[in-house]
Amino acid sequence: MNGPKVKSVPADKTIAAVPDDDEREPTKEEIMEDLRTALRDAMAGYRGQDAMEFLDELEREVMVDADES
Repeated sequence: MNGPKVKSVPADKTIAAVPDDDEREPTKEEIMEDLRTALRDAMAGYRGQDAMEFLDELEREVMVDADES
């Protein structure tokens, strides 16, 4: 059983070909997978952190970081 022929690519060209995650839009498949995960979590009864709790925690972390600098 013969597989496909694979050519090696130098690492610097490989890294340059991968877009920065902050600058790219998510693909339709990624969005659909996120929705599937959220639906499974909701059906299982998992509730994430409340938005207000998260914002309070974030504010506390910012204040601590500001005090340390």
